[in-house]
Amino acid sequence: MKNKSRFLSNERGFTVIELLIAGVLGVIVMGVAIYVFSQQEEVLKTENASTNIRAKGRHAIKVLAQEMKEIGFGLPPDEGFVAPEPVANGSTITYRSNLFDVRASTPPSASSGGSAADTSITVVDSGTTFSDGDKIVIYNPSFGDSELNTVDGTPSSTSIPLGSGLTNTYSYGANSKLVTINKYNDVVIDLNGTNIRKTVDGGTSTILIGEVSDLAFDFFGETQTTQVSTIGITITLQDSTDTDITQDFSTDITLRN
Repeated sequence: MKNKSRFLSNERGFTVIELLIAGVLGVIVMGVAIYVFSQQEEVLKTENASTNIRAKGRHAIKVLAQEMKEIGFGLPPDEGFVAPEPVANGSTITYRSNLFDVRASTPPSASSGGSAADTSITVVDSGTTFSDGDKIVIYNPSFGDSELNTVDGTPSSTSIPLGSGLTNTYSYGANSKLVTINKYNDVVIDLNGTNIRKTVDGGTSTILIGEVSDLAFDFFGETQTTQVSTIGITITLQDSTDTDITQDFSTDITLRN
C-alpha cells in the first residue's frame, strides 16, 4: 500500500508553460496548414480562370474572324472595306457585304441594260428579290466599272427603279460579261465598353464577344482602303472576377477582293 502511494505521488500532469507552448505550436501548425491550403486554392482558382479565358479567347477570335470574312461578300472588287478612311489602326471597322445574297443580272443580249442618267435598270426575272430602299452596287466586269445606288420604288421582275440616274451605260457586245446588281449592307464592328458589337445598317447592335479590354485592327501600313488586302485582329480578354488575368489572341484575315 505504501509503494502504491509513493508511485501515485510521483505522477504529475503538464505544467501551464508546457500547455502554452503546445497551444502556440498548434496554432502555428494550423496557420501554416491554412496558408498552404489558401495558396493552393488561389493557384487552382487562377489556373481555372486562365484555362477558361483561353477557351473563351479561342472561341472569340474564331467568331470575329468569321464575321470579318464577310467583308466584300457578293460585291465587286474594292467595294467591301469602307472605313477607316484614310486607313489607320484602331478598334472600329466598317465594311459592306451582301449578307443575304440578294443579286440580279441584266439581260445577256446585245440590248442595253440601262444608259447613263436612266433611273431604272433592266434585269432578268429577279427584280422582285429587291425591296424599296435597298442599297445596291451595279458592276460591269467587262470594263471593271461599278457604282453605288439605291432602289427607289417597287421593283418588277424585269426592272429595278433607282434612287439616282446611272453613272455608266450598260450595253453588250458579243463578248460582254453579265452586269450584276448586288444588294449590300453596311456593317460596323467596334468595341463598346467591354463588348465587341456588330451593327448592320445602323440598326440595333448585336454583342459578339464580352469581357474584352482591348480590340485592335492592324492594316499593315496601308493608308487607302482599296489597297488593304489583309487585316490583323488582336483581342485582349479580361477575366470578369480578376482584372489581373488578361490574355491576347490574334489572327489575320485575307479579304475576298
